[in-house]
Amino acid sequence: MENKQMMKYIGIGAGVLIALIIFFNSWVDVEPGEHGFVFEPYSSVSINEDKVYDEGTYFILPWNKMITYETVNKSKQYNSQVMDINGTDVMLEVAVNFNIEPANVAKLHKKHRENYTIFIDDKAKGAIKDVIGRYTYEQVYSSKREALEGEIEDILINDFNGNFLNLNYVEISDVNLPANIAKQIEEKETQKQRNLTAKEKQKEEEYLANAKIEKARGDSALIVSAKFKAEAIQLEAEQISRNPQYIELKKWEKWDGIGSPYGSNNVFGDRAISILKGGGN
Repeated sequence: MENKQMMKYIGIGAGVLIALIIFFNSWVDVEPGEHGFVFEPYSSVSINEDKVYDEGTYFILPWNKMITYETVNKSKQYNSQVMDINGTDVMLEVAVNFNIEPANVAKLHKKHRENYTIFIDDKAKGAIKDVIGRYTYEQVYSSKREALEGEIEDILINDFNGNFLNLNYVEISDVNLPANIAKQIEEKETQKQRNLTAKEKQKEEEYLANAKIEKARGDSALIVSAKFKAEAIQLEAEQISRNPQYIELKKWEKWDGIGSPYGSNNVFGDRAISILKGGGN
């Protein structure tokens, strides 16, 4: 009798221990920024697509599994070398910002599983190639950035539709031209700076000449004015030769707040200022 009673107590203790193990191993966390669903392998419906769990701690049976996905906004960067309409290579850096639809994480899992990022990569690269391939490289660097981004966005929105993904925005962060074309542009800019320096030097000489004339006439006020103008021009010419960015400063100082200080033919239009880099970076 004592052995039977002892075996009974042992059985009860083992049952309680197993119950405690199951209890403490049946709590799962859904982290902030995630949404999840439960996979029930022994149920007639293994995945309930309509039951989604947001961040928190939940009790599920240990033979079931909580599967989670990050649903916060994410960006993927693409360094794409694509050909323009004439076959010239153009390098672009493009960011695609997206997120998984929180209410549809189970549906995304059933359709793509973790390979949804491969789907995004394929569609993004295809859209970039398609849009840039419609233009010449001159149009790529002289067209409005918003227009190019908008065309890529239109393609991706259509591709993401029905795949449980939201497209938030597309941003072209950089455009690199072939080395020979970039060199030509650099040479043109260098020559432009030389021309500006020469023009300022000519103005300086003219003011100095006027100062000498006024000195001969005896007008001291005009002499002082001409002298200061000549000195200002000389200083400005030195600034241009030492620092090409000084030209940019002067453009901003003369800007009246309307349009762009670079005019209507800048790289990306009246409302944006872009830096165009050479292909060797």
